Amino acid sequence: MKPSERYKLDERNYVEIPLLDQLSGLGWEIIDLTDEKQTPADTFRDNFTEVVMSKVLCEQLININPWLEDDQVEEVARQLTASFSGTGLIENNKYVLHLLLENTSVS
Repeated sequence: MKPSERYKLDERNYVEIPLLDQLSGLGWEIIDLTDEKQTPADTFRDNFTEVVMSKVLCEQLININPWLEDDQVEEVARQLTASFSGTGLIENNKYVLHLLLENTSVS
């Protein structure tokens, strides 16, 4: 075995797997897809350009807020995933965090 193979530094082994292990320890359900022939359905999405798993988001919104009606759940999901006015990732992340922590109102 070559020294370079023995000390292989890569993102998968040194970042992704430890993070997945940590999240698993916190009770998260891990979807670890290492197969190169993934389909969007494997990741609960319609296509790979989607960042948010909309179906899972709506299920969890109902789980956390069982009194919400279906149209209200859809409105909250839309507010959490809509285009934002911020010009940068940090600004947009702060906005979404504010929506999550300071309540998102729906009629």
